[in-house]
Amino acid sequence: MSDRIHELVDGIKEKVSLVKSQLANVNSLKDSLQNEVESLKAQLTKKGEELNHANKTVLELEAKLIANNKQDVKVKETGVSEDQIDELVKEIEYCIGQLKK
Repeated sequence: MSDRIHELVDGIKEKVSLVKSQLANVNSLKDSLQNEVESLKAQLTKKGEELNHANKTVLELEAKLIANNKQDVKVKETGVSEDQIDELVKEIEYCIGQLKK
């Protein structure tokens, strides 16, 4: 009977040892996964900041586009092209130069 008890105790010890080993593996995996989660959270935060910056840039560019479109509309409304305006400016500068003489 004593041999049977020793066999049972040895079997229990082996199972306990196996369970401890499995627990250590699970804890190691858990730690690894926690580290990966933290890394992914950091990446997500960085990407969120990049997205916010990109959205801000888009809004600024849209505002500039709207302002440019308004300026283009004013030029079109007057019927005067930019080249014509440049010519007029040069002519005015020439006239001013002549008056100064």
